[in-house]
Amino acid sequence: MLLRFLILLFLFLNLNAVTFAAEQKIFKNITTENILNNFFSNLKLVGQATYKFLLLDIYDAKLISETGKFPAEKFALILKYNRDFTKKSVVKETIEQLQFQKKYNEKELIELNKLLNQAFRPIKKNDQFIAIKLKNKGIFYFKDEKVLETSDMEFLNLFFNIWLRENSESPDFTKSLIGKDS
Repeated sequence: MLLRFLILLFLFLNLNAVTFAAEQKIFKNITTENILNNFFSNLKLVGQATYKFLLLDIYDAKLISETGKFPAEKFALILKYNRDFTKKSVVKETIEQLQFQKKYNEKELIELNKLLNQAFRPIKKNDQFIAIKLKNKGIFYFKDEKVLETSDMEFLNLFFNIWLRENSESPDFTKSLIGKDS
C-alpha cells in the first residue's frame, strides 16, 4: 500500500513538473526568445490562435506581454506561417486589412506600400514574423532579421488592430489571441 502511494506521488510530481516546464516554454525557437528578451523583462503568453481561411490553416499566432495581459503598453505578436505566400500577396492583403480601418488617399497608399514592402518578404511554410509594439515605436522581424523600425504610431495601431481590434475579421481568433476566449 505504501509502495503504491509512493509510486502515485512520484507520478503526480513528475506530471506536474512536465506540465510546468511545458507551460514555461513559450517558444521552440531560442532566437525568437532572445529577440524578445531584448525588449521585455518577462515573457508571458497572453493568448494564441490559429487563423484559418476556409479549411486551410494560414498561420499560428501568439501574443506576448510582460504581464500576460492585454491591453499592454508593450507586446509582441508572433506569426508562424503554415503555408507559402508571395510578398506581393501579403502586402496586398495587409493593405486591404488596413483600409477596413482607414480611408487612404493615393499618396498614403504609395507610402504604405513602400513601408510594407520593406517589412515583408516571400513567405515559406514555418517562416516567422515578429511584430513588437513598444511605447513609442514598433519593430518588425522576419525570420529573425530586423526588417523595419518605425515610430509612426497611427500605422502601428492600425497594423496591430488587424488582429487585436474588437471588430476584427475573425472575432473568435482575436478573442483567443487576447486571452478572452473563456
